[in-house]
Amino acid sequence: MESFAIMQNFVDRLGNWNPQFLREIKGRIKPRNVFLAIFISFLSQFLLLLYFQMQVVTKNAVNAIPTITNRYCTGKDIYVNVPTRVCLQDDLGNYIINWELWFRDIFTWLSIIGCFTILVAGTYLIISDLANEQRRETLNFIRLSPQSPQSILLGKMLGVPMLLYLAVFLAIPLHLWSGLAANILLVEIFSFYAVIVSACILYYSGALLFGLVGSWLNGFQAWLGSGAVLGFLILTRPGMFSGVRQSEHPFFVLNLINPVCLIPHFSIDSYLKPVPSELASLHWFNIPLGANFVTTVGFVLLIYAMGTWFIWKSLQRCFREPNATMLSKGLSYLLTSLFAILTIGFANWQELVFAKTKISYTMYGNIGSLLFFNLWLFLYLIAALNPHRQTLYDWARYRHLYTFKEFGNSKLIKDLIWSEKSPGLVAIALNAIIAIAALSLFILLSGIPFNEVMPAFLSLIFAVNLAMIYAGLAQLMLLMKTEQRVLWATGAVGAVMILPLVIVAMLFSNPGNNTIAWLFSIIAPLLMLYPTGYPESFTSVFLALFCQWMIIGLLVFLLMRQLRKAGNSTVRSH
Repeated sequence: MESFAIMQNFVDRLGNWNPQFLREIKGRIKPRNVFLAIFISFLSQFLLLLYFQMQVVTKNAVNAIPTITNRYCTGKDIYVNVPTRVCLQDDLGNYIINWELWFRDIFTWLSIIGCFTILVAGTYLIISDLANEQRRETLNFIRLSPQSPQSILLGKMLGVPMLLYLAVFLAIPLHLWSGLAANILLVEIFSFYAVIVSACILYYSGALLFGLVGSWLNGFQAWLGSGAVLGFLILTRPGMFSGVRQSEHPFFVLNLINPVCLIPHFSIDSYLKPVPSELASLHWFNIPLGANFVTTVGFVLLIYAMGTWFIWKSLQRCFREPNATMLSKGLSYLLTSLFAILTIGFANWQELVFAKTKISYTMYGNIGSLLFFNLWLFLYLIAALNPHRQTLYDWARYRHLYTFKEFGNSKLIKDLIWSEKSPGLVAIALNAIIAIAALSLFILLSGIPFNEVMPAFLSLIFAVNLAMIYAGLAQLMLLMKTEQRVLWATGAVGAVMILPLVIVAMLFSNPGNNTIAWLFSIIAPLLMLYPTGYPESFTSVFLALFCQWMIIGLLVFLLMRQLRKAGNSTVRSH
């Protein structure tokens, strides 16, 4: 009776702290489910140990072979399909095994399996749970509860993957034991645990946001979200950018968002080949952050914290008001500024700014990488800042007070820059100015000759034009009367990004020929950076830019006409 009272008291306190967390636990913590999680965890650990035990050479297995090689032996290094070593024997005829390497491989594979399991499976569970809540229409009931959005979403994040947490937690003793046996410092192991926890918070927060705003995908959203996480973890695995030094490629920032790349003393890839440490060459604005593992982890945790903070700002807005934009315009300016500082810091400052010899090709590669990052940022901003039909119509109801001849009206300009109900084009343009200003400053600091700098500036102009075209098209699609306007907007922007490239590639296989046709595709900024795509005449570049500006003007005109019509019709109806 006393133990029951203690348990009941604990449950009551848990319910008072976070009722949503208690609700999730009651729905998932069943004896059968708990036993299954424990069984899968211990079985997986046993099979992993059994596999590595089979990799160790034994005396009885090789009596008839005079010379044997094995990864875990201690003799001379040789290469037979994979790196290996000649096995040496002691005085008793036993093979000398490098147990430190053996334990390190167990530690590494446990880390890899744990990262993939908890991030991919956890993302799927959270998105699927939100999809089920929306399908059963219980999510609206939860919104009406007196709990704060933070409490409800935190309860989801902690409770939905509860059994997954249990399975991973049961593997910690083996993970710790193998790490210590491999002479990995305890501070490095716990630093890695901090990275895993922070990565879970970041990825799960993103899963919650995607689950809330991606309801139009129906049951496919969980597979899409978890598949995207799986693809990202695979594409940014350790060794992905080992062909070049980190200082030569800003893409290394992607490795920092993948916790697998921060496994202490990472020594193996999928082929059991040694992978050199890439973190050691990590620089940010020429600051050697990779010189110390703890410093690197601290910087990574700061990146995770900033990403999580912005996502939770979006979560709080979207949870209470499903039709609200994901970001306020003011917050978007802060996001773009921090994003520019973060990504430009990973550019090749060592060679482009601080070195005496300047290499234009290196700068072009850095600018191309940074533009790739900004492409994804602005696709997110287009989705996060463009309001939907009803919101725009509500804004247009009061917008009739301003005429187009009074564009200098301070109230109208203020609305376009800061108001959450106004069209997002002006805000996206301001964000583009922030990003381009930061990139332009980096180009000027590089000290590249003027004739070699012009292609970089032209690529920035083309990038801004494409972003504004995509933003204008998306905003027009969101004004449609259909309930599937988000699907239409996504499909239209995707088609404009992909179809021109496919059509031009089929008609003109070589970008060096008919360059003006390629300048209307998404790779136009890249064509400005490399000699194979740089046009012989400035006329073709100016013509392409002029046509893009005409398209942007047409989209703005159509948007303003629809909003003016909506405002006038609303006024007449009153």
